[in-house]
Amino acid sequence: MVAFFVKLGEIGVCMKLPKSKIKKVGLVVKHSNENAAVLALDIAHNLLNRGLSVFVADESSKIARLEAKIKIIKKAELPKKVDLIIVLGGDGTYLSAARLMKTISIPILGVNMGTLGFLTEVRKEEVYDALNKILAQPEIKCSERVMLEVSLIRKGKVILKSLVVNDAVISKGAIARVIGIKVDVNGEWANTVRADGIIVSTPTGSTAYSLSAGGPIIMPSLGCMLLTPICPHGLTQRTLVLTDNVTVDLTLDHMPGHVYLTLDGQEAIDLKNGDLVQVTRFKKHRLKVVKAPNRDYFTLLREKLNFGGKGA
Repeated sequence: MVAFFVKLGEIGVCMKLPKSKIKKVGLVVKHSNENAAVLALDIAHNLLNRGLSVFVADESSKIARLEAKIKIIKKAELPKKVDLIIVLGGDGTYLSAARLMKTISIPILGVNMGTLGFLTEVRKEEVYDALNKILAQPEIKCSERVMLEVSLIRKGKVILKSLVVNDAVISKGAIARVIGIKVDVNGEWANTVRADGIIVSTPTGSTAYSLSAGGPIIMPSLGCMLLTPICPHGLTQRTLVLTDNVTVDLTLDHMPGHVYLTLDGQEAIDLKNGDLVQVTRFKKHRLKVVKAPNRDYFTLLREKLNFGGKGA
């Protein structure tokens, strides 16, 4: 059956599947976390007992050695082989799985094994209740999220192109000197930022580094991107919120020391003076985030960020 999407506010039906169609589930595990490995094995047994096939990323092959029916697969191949991905870890582990959705986007469910875990919505003690509800429904309900495509262009040549779920960050190295970044939007000069750096964020990433740098909280279903300066040298430098159909060009025009481009906190590259970082919306599809059955977005804000609480 062909996947489809019907907009229902923030939550949409990202994949309509009869119950029997969810046959293959992939597990991505924070392999340095022993509790995550133990829970992953238990979840695998639960899914196998339901008659489903279970795959684990090759980086977590130790789990598969404890259960012969679990299949080991290269992590990058998971989206092509399974109907649902379950991530056990923190937001970093979640982002490593979400960034695999380059050619196809399938539903991804995050189980929080860490502390804050804003992307990993389901608590570990809730996982079986969540699975029961998700697998009992004929439709996997998801929040569809904008992703970004980031290109690094040096002397007219593209030397890096990558998918971004949360944010792309240009930041200075250890030397405490202000860097200069020329900002163009759709070919028109918007601003020249003098700061410790700049964050280009998706709405999903608005509650990550951008929020720490003073940026606003954006509902993740909105189609926009945020440009947030990091410790700007000027009181009028504030977050710029743009529609997601623009092209943003960030050109380094002053760098007194090392400057880095970091993508989702997962990969980093040294920048050189004159480098152009170009950011556009990833146009092929959106990220499909499986919603926690008993928790909405504002509940997450209250639980994770003490949104509206005393002392907030």
